[in-house]
Formats: sequence, structure tokens, C-alpha cells
Amino acid sequence: MSEDLLAAELSARQTRLRPPQVVMQPAMMGAARLTRYSFSRTMLRRAAREGWTARRVRFDIDDRGHGEAVYQVDAGDCRLSFVAYTTTIDETEHTDRVIAERWEVTGALVSGEPTGDFARLLRREVPRQEAGRFDARVLVLTRGNRSVRFFDYLVDSLAAGRQPDPAQVADAGYILRSTAFYANGKYGMRSFEGYPSDHPLRVPYRAQMLCAWMFRELGYDLVEHCARAGDPSAAVTFDVEWSRYFGLGNATGLGLVPFAFKHPRVLHAWVAVRELALADVRSLRGTPDRLALVGEWIERAHLHFVNGTDDDCRPFLNAVEVAAAVERIRDAFESCRNESLPFDALYRWAERCDPETTELVVSLLIELHDADDDLIDELLTVSQHSSLDPALTVGQVRALLSERFAWLHELDLDDTSAQMWWWVISDNTEEPRRTRRDQLDPSHRDVPIDVALRLWRLSAALDGYDDTTPIQRVLDDHPSHRLAAERLGASDRIYGEPRDNACSERYLPLMLQRFQLAAYGMDNFKPKSTDWLRVTLFGGAPRLASEGNEMDDNWVLPVRPRSGADRGRSQ
Repeated sequence: MSEDLLAAELSARQTRLRPPQVVMQPAMMGAARLTRYSFSRTMLRRAAREGWTARRVRFDIDDRGHGEAVYQVDAGDCRLSFVAYTTTIDETEHTDRVIAERWEVTGALVSGEPTGDFARLLRREVPRQEAGRFDARVLVLTRGNRSVRFFDYLVDSLAAGRQPDPAQVADAGYILRSTAFYANGKYGMRSFEGYPSDHPLRVPYRAQMLCAWMFRELGYDLVEHCARAGDPSAAVTFDVEWSRYFGLGNATGLGLVPFAFKHPRVLHAWVAVRELALADVRSLRGTPDRLALVGEWIERAHLHFVNGTDDDCRPFLNAVEVAAAVERIRDAFESCRNESLPFDALYRWAERCDPETTELVVSLLIELHDADDDLIDELLTVSQHSSLDPALTVGQVRALLSERFAWLHELDLDDTSAQMWWWVISDNTEEPRRTRRDQLDPSHRDVPIDVALRLWRLSAALDGYDDTTPIQRVLDDHPSHRLAAERLGASDRIYGEPRDNACSERYLPLMLQRFQLAAYGMDNFKPKSTDWLRVTLFGGAPRLASEGNEMDDNWVLPVRPRSGADRGRSQ
């Protein structure tokens, strides 16, 4: 089983791993960045290694950008299609929230080719999104809008025969912005368990990443098509510097938080893969090739961030502030080059810095790691099944609480501020939200992610029992503690628990959200409140038609294209 394999890998590196009291702290999770093992990058490496081919097979789009497009991917013997239906809506109808009822792009990743009755079903149901009903041929459902600020500007620029002005568009880095990627059995679609064991998408989040990659391609095609509609003789396409720069925008809110709290074994796997890679790299000797590669990534990071903006990104650093951190990393790396273990020395310097600097160094160092991607895929596929052992005694439960949740004592859980928030399911959106406990009674519709509070109260409830008492007796007397007791069974992985209280007055959802988004492969974190943020996916990535050397893995941290004047001076 993958869990046994992951446990063995961790055990073999036990003395070199960062402890959970470091990496599971909110500030550290809120500084995470994508790595070479984020889902976006492993998907594209798989596509390159196995020779997947992708192409646009239909583009029935009018001059306004309204119509239907189909993209096709052949992944070995498996044919997949991305279908998209495009229109325009009034700017006032644009929203990042899931409660929207209209979008400018609706799409789906499907198995096979959308023809005949299947095509008619998709045309009818995909634009309806949550109101639609599908079958197992539909794998992912998505939707989104054009960038209000940039789409028309890009069209006008290309139509006039010129490339965009970097100062006008490069800070956002996207053409279209998606608002959801539904999958895993929702609305009748295929569940993850429904994929055969040898299916190319039988890896967590691979279907969603493939769908997002195609969604991004649609943005490029729409802009260039609408530009040609004006004056075909004058219009140009994106040049080589712009043709890969833009990613796919995304906005993410509170819905991410319950997932991480409710799936400790999944969270453990995501963290463990990163920590295994870091431990391996820290043990490497500083050969010329390795030193050169890390130096190249540091320079790439500096070029990426130094041309960014100084927007207010609190509690995160903005691009200009990150660029300054990269300069400090570059200086520290120079002083570490002659150490016997230079990459370990660089990390040890970084762990004395702020969390953003520490985790940026982690991300840069992991570029040296070169694990078998098949192994990584296996490590990330975990079973979430767990159960409470009814034979446990109170003494054994006390021992487990002490071993796994001693950090609860640091959270001041007896204070009234520790239970300020309820997490509930919204009537309007059917999505998780939080609300003040003194303003709304959830009436048994609360989302049970108050893990810290529940375990703290279970610990207190044990005080009236001796060590030999069966835990089942405690639960018979206090059935409200059953969820907490069952959590002990699921919390048997060292990296499974965010060390925070999601109900606290001081809880900041952005921290856990950023960690999950980095695991997916997103970047360019722009908080819009304490509860949600905008990000970019696949910025700099290869395009669907890329082949050979163009299908590389060194696409992250793209450098902002220069202006036409800058290009002229460099010639």
C-alpha cells in the first residue's frame, strides 16, 4: 500500500526531516510555494514523458468570441476532450464567488469525443453547471470569465499589430479566470474510484490539472481570434515572449479550509513528499552541476520577482519584497558554496529567516531533486479510511493525545475567543462558510472542523476516569466526544494536522489556503480579504502544441516580457 511505502520513506530519513512543530505551524504553511512535485508540474512531466499529444479540433467562435471550442488530448490509448462554450456577460455580473449563475466560459473535460447525443447533452448541461446532470463520461466541470481589466486590452493590442505593454498586464498574468473545477462524482460525473488502475488520470488532481491546462489554452486562442476579427491584415499573434507567459487565473475562498482539516492523511502525504525531497537535497554534496543549477534557479527567481509589483499582499510579501529576499538568498548561497553540505547550509541559514524566505529556499532547493514520478504519484494516492479501536482504554487515549496533540496547550483553548466562529454550509451557495457563533445557531448544520476544540474537550472529559476504563464507556456517557475520539484514529501521520484552531477569533484562513494552492501548483498570491485570494496557474507553462525541448519542466517563475522599446535597445 502507498501508506506503507510513504511510512518507509519517512522512516529512512527520520533524522533529516523537519519536525511537524515547524512545518505545520500556520505561518510556515502560509509561506508555501509550488515545487517540482506540485500537481501542475507532475501532470506536464507525465504528458511529456509519455508523449501525450494535444490539439484544437473545433473552434466555432464568432467575432465577439461567442461559440464552441473542442480540444483533444491523446494520452497513450486514452482519448480525452475539453469542450468549452463561450459568450460575454455584463461586467456587473462578473464574480469570483460560486453563487454566480452566468459565466463567459463554461467547460468540461470528458472521456472520448463529444459527438452525436453526447455532444447535445454537453451543450445543454455544461452551461448550467451545478444545475446540470451528467454521466461518467464527464470527468471535470469548470467555468470562469474573461479578465475584466486585460482581455479587451490584449485584443486591441494584437489587432493593432503590437504586443502588449508589460506595465499594463504582466502583474496579473492571466487572460481568463476560472472559479471552480468540480470532479470526483459530483452531479453524476465519474468518481476518482471509477478510473481503471492504468488510466492516465488515476492520480489525485490530474484530471483537474489537465482541464485547467486546456482552459488556459482557450484564453490564448480567444484573444488571438478576436484580434483577427477586426483587421486580419494588421493583427498579430502573441510573440515568443508572450506566448507562454500568461497562466489561468483562479480565485479561492473558504471552501478549501474544511478539506484540509477533514483529510489529515491526504494533508500528510502532500507535506511528506515535500519534506522527503528537502531531506534528500540537504544531504547532497556540492558538485559543480548542482551548485550551478541552484544558482540558476536563484537568478530565475530574482528576474521573476524583481519586475513584479509592490501591491499590498499582506499577510504575504509582495513581489518587490520577495525579490529583496531573493537577493539575500543569493548572498547566503555564495557563502555556503564551499561547505561540505552546501544545500544543508543554505537551508540552515534560511530557517533563521522569516517564513517566506525559508519556504522560498525550500522550493528552490527541491529543484535539485529528481525522484521517480511514478513513485511520487503512488505516495500521493492514499486511503482515507480509519476507525476507532473500541478496545482502547482511557490510558491509551491519554497517551495518544499527549503524543499527537500536545501542541493544543499552546492555543489558549479555554478562552472565549477560541470558539468565536462556527463553520457551516451556506444555504445560498451550498459551500462552507464561517459565521460568528453569537450571531447564528447552525442548527446541526455545522461543519465539524473544530478539531482542536473537540480534542481539548475530550482530554478534559477523561479526567473523571481511570486509565483502565474502556474508551467506549466514556463515549457512552458523553456521546458528543465520539468525533474527537475517532479523529485520534485518523491522526496517525506526523504531518496530518494543521497546528491551529479554525474557530479562533485570530484564525486566518489564508494560511492554510495558500499551502493547498501551492500544492496544486498555483502562484502569484493576491489576498483580497482575510478569507479569499486570487492566484495564477500554469504561468509560463508549455502550450498544448509544444513538442520536444519546448515541453520542458523549467517553466515556473516566468520572466516578464520586455517592452518593444527594450527589445530594440538590446539588438
